[in-house]
Amino acid sequence: MLTVLFASIGSFIEEISSSIIKLETTHKRESIYSAGLISMFFGGLVFATAALFQGNFVFSFASLPTFVPRAILEILQMHMTMLAMAKANRSTFAFVRNLTIPLLLASDILFGFRVSFNQWFGIGTILLILGIIFYFHIIDVRGIGYSLFTSVNAVFTISLFKYNVTNFNSVEGEQIIIYAILFAYFFLAAKFLANEDILSIFKKPLHLAQGTSHGIAALLESFAIFLGNPGIAIAAKRASAVLAGIISGHNYFQEKKFGAKIIVSLVLVIGLILLAI
Repeated sequence: MLTVLFASIGSFIEEISSSIIKLETTHKRESIYSAGLISMFFGGLVFATAALFQGNFVFSFASLPTFVPRAILEILQMHMTMLAMAKANRSTFAFVRNLTIPLLLASDILFGFRVSFNQWFGIGTILLILGIIFYFHIIDVRGIGYSLFTSVNAVFTISLFKYNVTNFNSVEGEQIIIYAILFAYFFLAAKFLANEDILSIFKKPLHLAQGTSHGIAALLESFAIFLGNPGIAIAAKRASAVLAGIISGHNYFQEKKFGAKIIVSLVLVIGLILLAI
């Protein structure tokens, strides 16, 4: 139950960060690189604070064969995620990322997690709703390619993360180093590709809100995956993110078909409940 709770709360908090990124990049007030830089800085800071208070920083060099591929895939994941946030509608991004769930199911089985009948039925419900969404053109397909990439790539990054924290590293140790690598990538990109003033990026209160909300959401999501089945954790995160994305998309970005999106999202919530029981 904690897995579903942490993942769901994290999704609604993360929507604050995602909406700010969408707003700021759309109006050319920040690049995807500075958006990533802010998110990675505060995400790493949250995990470092958690490690400091709990005294639970563990990183084993034995994890490098799986940690290095994860780090490379995380760079791709975050770069494409920033592009998806900037170019796709909020509801489109949230709906499409549910494709991660059936792909994670195969990974869960390989790692020895048991999937009950109710959970299978919940996943089937989610897949049916996704099919309806695409068939009846309920979502805007602009920028959908970036969202599709993050959906598939997330299967590998999440599976590697779960493997590492189960067998080698603490959640804090694994994530602090990953966030340090991602921070370095976005720092260099913001400075040398976008020619941005790094210090000025951190002076805007809106950017501070973006980074803080991302950090808290990342912490909740990481522990949701650590405490339970990765497939269920991501199902809870994605389904909750759909509701959050629809609401913010309608209220702040004037996205259309609000009623239809709400109806299909409620059925997704049924799928989420089936996954949790």
